[in-house]
Amino acid sequence: MNKADLAEILSDKAEIPKIRASHFINILTEAIREELVDGGRVTISDFGTFTVSQRRAFTGQNPKTGVEIAIPSRRIPVFRAGRGMKNALNC
Repeated sequence: MNKADLAEILSDKAEIPKIRASHFINILTEAIREELVDGGRVTISDFGTFTVSQRRAFTGQNPKTGVEIAIPSRRIPVFRAGRGMKNALNC
């Protein structure tokens, strides 16, 4: 499923135009993105929690040349499923 498919489902269930549904999805994803960039977390009950984690720096290797390279630490988004989501998946 992609964003267009999700917009179509939202459009059908909420009985709104697809363009408006797509706009609502964009607003939601942008709000989640902004909160994560600010270092916060987003919890949606029975769905899950979006947080940011710090990945440590490490030494990697260029697969073409075999030369070792330093990979810097970075922040990555993390999603942890909520109880409702886990229960729905394991019915």
